[in-house]
Amino acid sequence: MALFESLKMFPKVDLHVDYFGSINKEAIYELTKVRNSKDDIDEILEFSSLTDYNNTKELVKKLLNSYENIDLATDYLLKELKEKNTLYAEIYLNLNSFLHNLDKNIIIKNILNKVKSSELNINIVLEIDSSINKEDLYDNLNILYEYYNHGINGVYFKKNKLDNIDSYKSLFDKFIKDDINYIVLLDSKITSQNKDIYYNASHIIYNLIEIPSNDFLEIIKENNIILEFPITYQSFFNLYDDLKNHIIYDLFKLNVNIAFTTIDMNVLDTDLLNEYCKIFNVFPFSLHDLVMINLNILNNININDNLKSNLISEFREKANLIL
Repeated sequence: MALFESLKMFPKVDLHVDYFGSINKEAIYELTKVRNSKDDIDEILEFSSLTDYNNTKELVKKLLNSYENIDLATDYLLKELKEKNTLYAEIYLNLNSFLHNLDKNIIIKNILNKVKSSELNINIVLEIDSSINKEDLYDNLNILYEYYNHGINGVYFKKNKLDNIDSYKSLFDKFIKDDINYIVLLDSKITSQNKDIYYNASHIIYNLIEIPSNDFLEIIKENNIILEFPITYQSFFNLYDDLKNHIIYDLFKLNVNIAFTTIDMNVLDTDLLNEYCKIFNVFPFSLHDLVMINLNILNNININDNLKSNLISEFREKANLIL
């Protein structure tokens, strides 16, 4: 079997599927109800900069202006994940990105019902933006705690780049105390003040271009922290001059738990197949390496033991058909 066909059939594990960034062209065409203007939509969806990408996400947000449209977009997303042989995924959902006249509780209930009826193995990670007001923050935390381990299995607190993560230490202390699974973005150096926040995270989106320090490597290995690497996202926005200089393979050889993720980029028709093809083209990864990477992820995600055991068995069975 050719490598491309093997990667296409490979059971995908994607830990970061952004809801708004993953509504594809087909869904956008349907949501606009303008079937004779696909050229116009295609022009909007042409990307050459971060501005173009953000404009597309804003378009999607405007289109999801009713519960009916949200249901339709969710159906398209789940259908796409199924077609791409997704064994397990975590969808990042920012409830404050929907129109304020829509009830957050209804939105999350409807989306979780869609996920349940799809029979896909999917959890929601609630994304909370630091820019929201205290009332919205309180509402989001109530939803997080109400549905935690019942469709929502984690929270991603998204701080402004200018913010100091130390300012939110009390919030992270609450997550740690209540045993809430959380994810953070590492886009600055770890300091003595914020190290507890990072060291207690379940996984870290690693947006730096240098290899972590030895101390950091030891701690993340001891605590089974997963480092997320969105290859397309990092290369698309020129975080690397050349993909071959990426640190991903070096970390794998150091026995760090790594994860390839699509992050916000599915709207660019990016999926894990694209990520796999890129890394296999540049680095000496093998299919056996990919099996090991995904087994490590499945062993460390926040799901109940029975589901975890079933997923690992199903993954092994499907992977063995390809190897």
